[in-house]
Amino acid sequence: MTKVKRGLKVAAAGLIPLLLIGGIFPDGVSAEVLKVSGTGGSIGGIRLLADAFRKANPGVEMVIPKSMGSSGGIRAALAGKLDIGISARPLNAEECARGGRETPYARTAFVFAVNPGVKESGITLSQAVDIYNGKILRWRSGTPLRLVLRPAADSDNETLKKMSPRMAEAVEQALGREGLPLAMTDQDCADAIERTPGAFGAMTLALVVSEKKDIKVLSLSGVKPSNRTVRDGSYPYTKTFYLVTGPNPSPIAERFIRFVGSPEGMSVLARVGHVALP
Repeated sequence: MTKVKRGLKVAAAGLIPLLLIGGIFPDGVSAEVLKVSGTGGSIGGIRLLADAFRKANPGVEMVIPKSMGSSGGIRAALAGKLDIGISARPLNAEECARGGRETPYARTAFVFAVNPGVKESGITLSQAVDIYNGKILRWRSGTPLRLVLRPAADSDNETLKKMSPRMAEAVEQALGREGLPLAMTDQDCADAIERTPGAFGAMTLALVVSEKKDIKVLSLSGVKPSNRTVRDGSYPYTKTFYLVTGPNPSPIAERFIRFVGSPEGMSVLARVGHVALP
């Protein structure tokens, strides 16, 4: 090989990563990069939306880091580290004052779930309270009940507390008990329940369905959580998901937000435990 050919080969090899880093495809099409993350309860649905959005928008590259929680997603969006943060709670006054913008896009059932080896298929709200306050420590089969908790400030705890005054008190008691497993993210919680015999915890139906978790979702007071029972109000416990941006969202972020709310986007979400907002 001549020195000229060798030089051209080396130069070409060095050019390829520069093109990729610069977001340029070989055919000269500029790649638009959209970074989205936040609450783990919605990550599975967002990944499916991303696949559909990419097909409808050639040249778009979507980056979806692992779950960082609602507050983490909001902070990253306001700091410009994410184009869109996903939250399971509305913005607070401070976040709004910093220019945060929120778009509620779907609801999902907030459910109690167990390891698939647990024989029960349903519980009452009163039984759920007694699980959190420590009065129920075993399943009827005699298997130890292993309650999986979330960090004190997590939005799941706020949703639990809104179920009833007794549940609010029970959650506080559970957080003060020693030796209970603490799952830092929604995915950690689902994984712990999936692999731990007798495990019990709370999460969104959207996570279970979109990520195809081997987890048993319990009926609550005789009502099975589903899109239908959320829509008709017979299952009243839900979480709302929000898309959050800073004060000046990028054009690609605004396009994605419109896509999520479109009939196509809502059709994708309906298949994985999400209910469109009225």
